[in-house]
Amino acid sequence: MNTETLLGGLSLTTLIIIVLILAIAFALFMRSRKNRHPMDTPEGKAAEEMRRREAREHQKEDRDDTDFIDR
Repeated sequence: MNTETLLGGLSLTTLIIIVLILAIAFALFMRSRKNRHPMDTPEGKAAEEMRRREAREHQKEDRDDTDFIDR
């Protein structure tokens, strides 16, 4: 085994090990609820549903106002 092959193999092995360590660290980090995006929590999903409902009601009111103007 010559030096070039050994150096290339060590570089590739080091890169793979670092990527695995980072993937494991990221997975452990994301397990904690406080580290997730706020909209990925149940409270965030409820808030998004409430926002959608209010937007639908607002659009309905806008359509009703437009119908009145057209008459």
